[in-house]
Amino acid sequence: MAIMISARVCTLFALLTVATPAASALGQDQDIAVSNVRGVDDAASALIRDLVARSATARQLVDQIDRSDLVVYVRRRLLSTVLLNGRIGFVQSDCSRRLAAIEVAAPRNYVEELSALGHELQHAVEIASDPTVCSSTSLAALYTRIGDPTAQSTASEESYETRAAAEVGLRIRHEVMQAAAHEN
Repeated sequence: MAIMISARVCTLFALLTVATPAASALGQDQDIAVSNVRGVDDAASALIRDLVARSATARQLVDQIDRSDLVVYVRRRLLSTVLLNGRIGFVQSDCSRRLAAIEVAAPRNYVEELSALGHELQHAVEIASDPTVCSSTSLAALYTRIGDPTAQSTASEESYETRAAAEVGLRIRHEVMQAAAHEN
């Protein structure tokens, strides 16, 4: 059964290496980090903390990533299209150390940002689950196997979606909305 893709769905650009400030991200590795999911600045760190505080599903995803060898850096960023809520790619592309980056479209409605981060964390779990995925090429091969091409795919960039990530994004949105209702 094919995944229904909305125009605003978060996508995974399998052939895109996300341009995260590598020096900043790699410099954080020298700090004692509690989690493999790390914000590159205070705003991204707050987004991660808020998501984990409001969503049991997000806590499970972060726990899975923490038990893997994949380190994921998160940043909020103005993306070039409103059709994209988030994306993931590799910062370092070799198998000796797997470093990925998630970019969450900002500024957006905060619930959208939290949902997008959760969605992309599911993609990180998918990547972490396959130790052979350590480059843009092997990332593309993984999503060719487990994902469905999206409408945003072009000749120069392929974009894929998985059923699991679409479902996780919706589940996290629901959990975040429930948490907000209980806070008021």
